[in-house]
Amino acid sequence: MSAQKVLAVPVENRILRAIELALEEPEVLLSLCGAVREFLDSAPATAHSEATFFYSYVKSPPRSVGLFDEREYFLGEFALIAGTACRQLSFRDEARLWFDRSEAAFRASVNSVADLSRLSYQRLALRLEERQLEAVLELVPGLVDSFNRLGMRQDELKARFLEGLALMESERLTESIETFEEICRIAAEIKAERLLASAYGNLTHIYGILGDPAKAISASQQAIPTLTRLNDRVALAKVQWGLAVLLRECGQINDSIEAYLASQREFASIGMRADVAALNLVLADLYLEQGREEIALRCVLSALPIIDELGMVPEGMAAMALLRESVRQQRVNRTALRDLHGFFDGLTDRQ
Repeated sequence: MSAQKVLAVPVENRILRAIELALEEPEVLLSLCGAVREFLDSAPATAHSEATFFYSYVKSPPRSVGLFDEREYFLGEFALIAGTACRQLSFRDEARLWFDRSEAAFRASVNSVADLSRLSYQRLALRLEERQLEAVLELVPGLVDSFNRLGMRQDELKARFLEGLALMESERLTESIETFEEICRIAAEIKAERLLASAYGNLTHIYGILGDPAKAISASQQAIPTLTRLNDRVALAKVQWGLAVLLRECGQINDSIEAYLASQREFASIGMRADVAALNLVLADLYLEQGREEIALRCVLSALPIIDELGMVPEGMAAMALLRESVRQQRVNRTALRDLHGFFDGLTDRQ
C-alpha cells in the first residue's frame, strides 16, 4: 500500500480500513513518514494534522508494529513532524509538547542518537525564532559536530543554517554571508539541491538588507527555479520577502509594497499566520512613509490579535503596549511600530 493511497482515504475512514491499508506495517508507516514530512514545505497545517493522526493511531491503543522498537521510532518520528509543523505555524507551546513526546519515544528505541540530534536541531530552531540568538550561536557548534560524527551531512548543513540566521539577526551580516556561501559550496558538492536553493534564498534577503541589487537578484535567480520545482512554498515566500526588502532599501516603495503583499498572500495560503502578521507591521510602516495612515492603521489592527494569540513577542511587550495604546487613539505610533516589527523583519529557519 502506497503512502499516497493511504493519505487519499478520508481520516474518518482510515481506522475502519486499517487492515486493508496495512497501517501497522513498518514499510507503510515509513513511507507515510516521508510523505507527511514533504508537506512541511508546502502545507505545514496538513503536515500537522496528518502527523497527529498517525501518532495517535500508533499510540492508542498500543499497536504492534514490527518486531523490535519500530513502534517507538514511528511515535518519535510523527511527533517530531507534528512539532516541526507547529514551530512553522508559530504554535510554540504546542511545538514544545510534541518535541517532548518525540524525545520520550526516541529514548525508548535502541538507535536513538541520530534521531535525538534531529530533535535537538528543531528545539534550537525554536530558540532562534524566539530570538535567543546568543544561545543559538553558543549551541550550534556542538550540534554541527554531532551531525558530522554521525555522517549526516545534510543535517549538518541545516544546523549551519541556524548559525547563519542567528548571525544575520545579530546584524553580523558579513559573517552571515560567509556562512551561507560556505553552505552553498558544500550543498552543491553533495548535491543537496533543496538546501542549496534555500541558502541562496537567505542570501537574497541579506543582500536585500545591504541594498545590493546585483547580488540579491543573482541569489534569487539561483533559488527560485529549484524551489518552484520542489514546490517549497515556504522558502519561495521567504525569497519574495527578501526581494521586497531589497526594493525598499533601493527606495522603490510601491514595488516593495507589491512584493511584500505577494509574500504575504503566499504565507496566508499555507496557513502561516505569524508571517502574515509580521508583514502587516512592515507594510504599515511603508504606508506611513507614504502618508497613508488609514491603511497603515488597518494593517496594525489586523496584526495585533494574531501577535497576541500566538505570543509572538514576549521581549517586545513595551513596544506592543505603546502601539496598542496609539491604535486606541486611531493613530499609529511609528516608533513603537518599528521597534516591534524589528522582531520580525528577518528570516527564521523552516527546515
